[in-house]
Amino acid sequence: MTANPPLAALKGCRVLVVEDEFFQAKDLARALSEAGAVPVGPVPSFRDAVEALDRNDVIDAAVLDINLRGQMAYEVADVLASRGIPFLFATGYDPELLPEAHRDRPIYEKPFRMDYLLAGVASLCAQSAAKA
Repeated sequence: MTANPPLAALKGCRVLVVEDEFFQAKDLARALSEAGAVPVGPVPSFRDAVEALDRNDVIDAAVLDINLRGQMAYEVADVLASRGIPFLFATGYDPELLPEAHRDRPIYEKPFRMDYLLAGVASLCAQSAAKA
C-alpha cells in the first residue's frame, strides 16, 4: 500500500497545533502523527504558542483555532505570518469575522473532516518545502 500522494508532504513536517479544546487538540495531534507529521504542541494559548515557536527552530506549518480560552487568536496569526509560517484556521467561527490581513488563509469550519484538514496541512507543508 502506498501513501496518499497529497498527504506525502506531511512526512516529517513539523506542525504547530494551537487549540484549547482538549479532545479536539488530542485528536488533531494524533491524526497528524499517524500521517507522518511531527506535531508541536498542542498548545492552548497565545503565550504557549509563542513559547513553542521560540523553542523550536523549525515549524513548517500551523493549525490555529480562532478562540483560545475566550481570547481571539489573531495575535498568534500575526506572529505566524511575520515569521513566514503558513497556517490555516480550524474553527467554529464564521470566516467573515477574520481580520482583513488573514482572510486569504484557508479555513476549516468545525466540525471538519479530519482527512480534509490533513490535506490542507499537507498543502501548507508543501509550501514550506518549496521555500526551503
